[in-house]
Amino acid sequence: MSVQLRVIIEEHDIRKLMLPSGIPNTVEDLVSLIVKTFQLHGEFGLLYEDTDFGNQFFSVTSTAELHDKATVKIIRKEPTIVLDLHPVDELGLSSTLSSVDTTADESEIYTSTVDEDDDHASFSSQDTVLPVSCRTAPWPVPFQLPEFSRDIELILAEANKSFLASGTHFRDASVKSAIMQDLAKAIFSYTAYPSSLQIASVAEALVEKFPCLKEPGSFSGMYGWQQRLKYKMHNYRAKLKARKYAYPEIEVNMLKRKLPSNTTPAKNVRRPKKAEVNYLPPHPVGENQDTLEKERLELVEEITKKNNAKIIMEKMSKTFSSRRVEVVTLSPAVSVFKERWPALFSEAQITAEFRRITTVALEETFMLKLDWYTPRLIQLFRAKGGAAGARMHPLLNDVNESQSVEKKRDAVVCCLMEYLGEHQEDLFQDCQSEHEDHTDQTMKVIVIHDAMSEDDPADVFVVIEGIQVLKGCGNKTKACVLLMGLIYALNLEYPKKLKYTFEVFQKIFLELDGAKLLKRVHSLKSKLME
Repeated sequence: MSVQLRVIIEEHDIRKLMLPSGIPNTVEDLVSLIVKTFQLHGEFGLLYEDTDFGNQFFSVTSTAELHDKATVKIIRKEPTIVLDLHPVDELGLSSTLSSVDTTADESEIYTSTVDEDDDHASFSSQDTVLPVSCRTAPWPVPFQLPEFSRDIELILAEANKSFLASGTHFRDASVKSAIMQDLAKAIFSYTAYPSSLQIASVAEALVEKFPCLKEPGSFSGMYGWQQRLKYKMHNYRAKLKARKYAYPEIEVNMLKRKLPSNTTPAKNVRRPKKAEVNYLPPHPVGENQDTLEKERLELVEEITKKNNAKIIMEKMSKTFSSRRVEVVTLSPAVSVFKERWPALFSEAQITAEFRRITTVALEETFMLKLDWYTPRLIQLFRAKGGAAGARMHPLLNDVNESQSVEKKRDAVVCCLMEYLGEHQEDLFQDCQSEHEDHTDQTMKVIVIHDAMSEDDPADVFVVIEGIQVLKGCGNKTKACVLLMGLIYALNLEYPKKLKYTFEVFQKIFLELDGAKLLKRVHSLKSKLME
């Protein structure tokens, strides 16, 4: 007997599962079927909704507990970690290391040093675990169409044959409506407010796979789909507002939540502007603003202890949604936010927060792309004439093969600003003492020079709104990387005098939202691709 099940994959992703042959005999077979049907990855368990206990969820121990149109919930299992211990030799090195090939080209390996005394540095952005309520992937390029129901796929396959044979366009309104619904769900799994370019990429992927859906009268055959998708996303967000689940990224733009001066739908809309994947994620299941405030207070206490980096990382991940609500809706002063969330203002947590927001590894991605483009950038810098070329000339004279990687990166970053028509002095400020007054600085990287050492700076730290928010950066490039992390974590705007430089940081080095570039940045990217 054919059976239907309502499957909850995530809070905002609920599917219908058709079982023509009935429910499998074992729980393992049912889980395997769900995982295969919805293309999930990992180990999962299964819960079912019991009407005898007010629709509470219980573990599925036998498929006999399930019935037609029952509700089940798929739960990801934590992976089992197995430690493989090896004896160490007299030098303290594992004997297994002798078999490792050490002849790899250094230019192909990215390494970073870690201060052994830094309790927070033991966790990198790779160790960051995204809260289950967060999106786990950025917008795909090119866009990947969701798998439609079997019936729709068969109908469109036949329609494609007719289109290729006779040029007949597909016109079934009910099927098009079902397609729109599935596309809206797929789009929302990446963003609640897709841009025009993103909408266009969805329509392009649709008509490319199913040419029968092209619309006559349009140059590309997809203009009508673009317009309908925009209206569909508006209606989809409206339906989500009516549900009992909280969607902060939608609720923040409701008219009743806006100030009286902004009570128009299109005014002061809060949405991702720098390719944030998790701009305003929902709270974890079972949590609310009050419970997460208790977690925050515990986190403030934990920051005063030692050797508890793991606890801090877990609590920072758990309170991520609460922190984003505070940053986006209240826009607190940096001094106030640092007092409330002191754990955020460390290198480890800045990179972890950036990964939670964008799903991208901050330092690894930035440095890898910077090093990749460095040879070509140096060629462009040396060919530059005029006043900008004159300002870059002293920096380029110091760039040579024997120079350290850090110094070469610093020189390239400084030259990049001049090449783009901006000035490094607008970001970097040289000082002789860290005790100088910086309260008048909105956003600066302060470089402290030691009178006894002409080469390496004594310290490099970041100032935002006159507050020293991070010290011990080591060099200018590392400070720029962490400043990018802070801009995302604090939801700040780029400095107007350095808009081209920061767009290069974001869209070329970090590869976030690189489809639409300012003219000057687009020109640079084109030259880098030559």
